[in-house]
This record gives sequence, C-alpha cells and structure tokens, in this order.
Amino acid sequence: MKKSQKLDQKEKRRERTLNVCLPHIIKDTKDIESLFVGNFHVKLPRQSSKSCHVVFPSVEEKIKNHKLAKDKTINGKRIIIRALPALVPNSKTKKKKKKLFMPEVKSDIKVTQTLFISNILNGTKSHEVREIIPGCVHVTLLKPYNKNFRSAIAKMETIQVAANYLKRQSRWPVLKGHTLRLKPDTRQKHKRKASSKTLKIYDATATEECKSDGSSDHIDDNDESD
Repeated sequence: MKKSQKLDQKEKRRERTLNVCLPHIIKDTKDIESLFVGNFHVKLPRQSSKSCHVVFPSVEEKIKNHKLAKDKTINGKRIIIRALPALVPNSKTKKKKKKLFMPEVKSDIKVTQTLFISNILNGTKSHEVREIIPGCVHVTLLKPYNKNFRSAIAKMETIQVAANYLKRQSRWPVLKGHTLRLKPDTRQKHKRKASSKTLKIYDATATEECKSDGSSDHIDDNDESD
C-alpha cells in the first residue's frame, strides 16, 4: 500500500511539473522566476545544470504558464519547456535476477601416507605414539620445538588410513592429556641422482699381453747383461 501511495503522489506532482532548459547554466532561481507568473516552486538540481523542474500548485496553472513561456527567448536563444514523461512502475523496469550456481568446493588437502604429528609431550617414546594411533606402523621422533612439546613423522599402513586422519574422519588420538595434531608430510623428497662416474673396463687379454711383453723385455735385458 505504501508503495502505491508514493507512486500516486509522484504521478500527481509530475502532472503539475514542467522541465525547463535554458541556453546557459542556471546560477540562481531568479533566472527561472522571471519566466512564469503566479505561485510555483523552482527545484534546482544538486549539480550545476542548464535545466530544472518547476512545480505549480495545479495542472491548470502549469498549462497556463507553459503557453506563456514557450515562445520566450534569452539573448535570441530559445528556452525549451516541456512536460515530464510518464512514470514507469519499478516492477516493469526491474531485470530478472540470474540464478547463481555455486560450484562445489574441492578439498585441497594433500594426502600422504606419512603424517607429520605435533603436540607430543617431551619424554614420550616412539612406541607410545605408535600404539595410540590405530593403523600406524612406524614413528620417528623429531627434536623438540619448545621446552614442552616435540613432533614426529609417522607412517600409516595405507594412504587411505592417512586420509581418514587428515579429513578428520578418524578421531585424532589423545596422548598424556594432549590431542595429537596430524598434518600431511610436506617435506621435499630429493631423488638420488644416477652416478655419473665412468666405469673402467679392463681387458684380460690385453693384460696378459702386457705381462708377456714385460717379461720378454726383462729377458732381453738379461741377455744384454751377458
């Protein structure tokens, strides 16, 4: 109901209003007041402009002033006076909203068979960590990262077991009153480079020939000494 009442008020005011356009920028309401007679209200725009609205108390007053001022000029230039266009209900001008389809958010969790475990109380043994984590086959304790806690690298039976812990489908175990935190192993694994050393191949035949040559030379030396 309120919207329809406002629309009716705007429509009635539109019927009593003229749009006036001067050949120069309007500096003061006096530029407009000299064009019309009787009671009226000059509605200037917020920003500097050549046009404005003039609201009259009745439709009859608007029509009368329109006829009086339509042929007037300023410095030989014509003044443009016209009625306001009809109002169009907002419901007709509103565009249909497009439906937004949100794509499924894919998990960015990197799944590794070895897990990085933190929040392990100092003094805890590796077998204690292994026994408290179902599916764990090996634990390597790391140096403490502060005075109270240390971390470890744990290998799971399968990558699926590790995935269940990373996705929180398996409950994180509690050891000595502290919940262990399991994260993927993000260490960079360096592949061993193939050996670039050249292998030396020895020919047994050539070795024997060298030995025979050496012995003959030795004999020759003995012969010369004789």
